[in-house]
Amino acid sequence: MLKTLRQKRGLTAEELAEKANVTRATIVKMETGFDNPTVQTIEALARVFQLTSSELLRLSEGVRLEKARVEDFTRPGYGGKRIVFDNLEIYYLTARKGVLIESEYNLHEDTTEICFVMSGCLQVSVGDQDMMLEAGTAVRFNALHEHRIKVREETAFLIVHHNVV
Repeated sequence: MLKTLRQKRGLTAEELAEKANVTRATIVKMETGFDNPTVQTIEALARVFQLTSSELLRLSEGVRLEKARVEDFTRPGYGGKRIVFDNLEIYYLTARKGVLIESEYNLHEDTTEICFVMSGCLQVSVGDQDMMLEAGTAVRFNALHEHRIKVREETAFLIVHHNVV
């Protein structure tokens, strides 16, 4: 995983070692599984990759396929599918023109919400801010803030809830 992150950033082992203030040998040993990093090394590498230490550790966990739980999701004037993973929900929805979608606090924890319009037009309001979204556009906000979506024309869209934790 460390080698993949390093290569995605276009860094050599030597460059990563320099940025993290460790030796090249330490990087090579970690990449080949012959050494475990210290807490200080994990923190230094996390800073280089602009991650938290816990995010870096989570990335190093074994590869795991997770099958989603998929269920129907319907409300007056709109509906579709709710796709649920640990720490992530995706709503694939269609809505009729004129529908007003109010935030449902029971569906939100400490989540970031992303709304992506595939076709049609929505007006997303969060607090006193409004943004018009047309096909191919998206917006992101903290879902704990009061928000609403006004459907301006028949629309297909995705709502993604991602835990901030």
